[in-house]
Amino acid sequence: MGDVSGLRTADGTDDAAAQQAELARRAQLVDELSQELDDTNRGLIALHTELEAARRAEARLAAIVASSDDAMISVGPTHLIQTWNPGAQRLFGHTEQHIVGQTIDTLMPDAAFHVFQAVVEQIRSEGHADSYQSRWRRTDGTDVDVAVTVSPMRDAEGALIGFSTVARDITHQLVAQAELAAARADREVMADRDRIAGDLHDMVIQRVFGAGLALQSITARITRPDAATRIHTVIGELDATIRELRGTIFNLNQPTQKAASLRSQVLDETSTAQDRLGFAPSVEFGGPVDAALPDETAAHLLAVLREALSNVARHAHATAAWVAVHAGDELRLDVTDNGRGLGRPTRSSGLTNLRRRAEKLGGTFEVADRPEGGTRLCWRIPLTPGEAARTR
Repeated sequence: MGDVSGLRTADGTDDAAAQQAELARRAQLVDELSQELDDTNRGLIALHTELEAARRAEARLAAIVASSDDAMISVGPTHLIQTWNPGAQRLFGHTEQHIVGQTIDTLMPDAAFHVFQAVVEQIRSEGHADSYQSRWRRTDGTDVDVAVTVSPMRDAEGALIGFSTVARDITHQLVAQAELAAARADREVMADRDRIAGDLHDMVIQRVFGAGLALQSITARITRPDAATRIHTVIGELDATIRELRGTIFNLNQPTQKAASLRSQVLDETSTAQDRLGFAPSVEFGGPVDAALPDETAAHLLAVLREALSNVARHAHATAAWVAVHAGDELRLDVTDNGRGLGRPTRSSGLTNLRRRAEKLGGTFEVADRPEGGTRLCWRIPLTPGEAARTR
């Protein structure tokens, strides 16, 4: 402050009043400046507190993004990847340095990218879009099932500046859903099997058993030995049918199991035929039998094998049999025995059925005597590229 002692009135005398007024004005100015400094200081402290809170919130958000198992990706308006969290690297395999700056379709097959584009357009027009499931691609070329959420990113004025994209691995979730659906289907199948088993036991077996009893009562009144013998044979067949029905009922009441490989099923068929044959057939496989065979074709092959072994047991009087299954450009089943040969069969319905199965699948069927004795059956069908794609 200046020296107030030099203040004078117009006539050269000290003006005490003027000096006091100036001092009061200057004191007021100092108070005002001090108040402004205090206010500024409080404002700076408050601003510092807000900045610290914002930095802590940003650090927490960054920690969430960094530690999340979900892939969190920000994408620009032209689909360029701008940020990439560690969860995205773990899920898809790309490093941040490699993927940032590339378009997001790097992570997607064409179909998945078309869906993503449609979601982005929905956000542009409606402001939001629902989550959806898709299949994205890892860096090693394998696909992964993901649940995708796309949200808009906007600046302070509300202008759209990009899209926040979160992708969550749902592989285990889908597996669990599939297992649950399979369990429900198994319960439905078991309910149907229980119903069928009940019908077989309560109705079919009782009728067959009743027919057997009726035939037994008739036998006592028949005097011709050949007729009685034939009736006893029929009764024996009915008893065998009842045993088979009971076996079927037992199997229907057992829990369903996963389908065995074709090799296992062929071995099961030959093992089952051992009792009827009196010996164990030799079995040989060639080519990708399990990998190259459609389910429908496998069912036909097993039915043909079952019929062929049954024919050997009933007619061949053989002491050995050989089964060979080969898969390549065609599927071939050979069943060979060392029995008495084909001869002149009185019934051909079984062989006709085998031929029809082959022709239905575009194949051929041959059965002939072997020069060294016995019979050789050859059942073959083509395995086209389209069939090979429908693997077991």
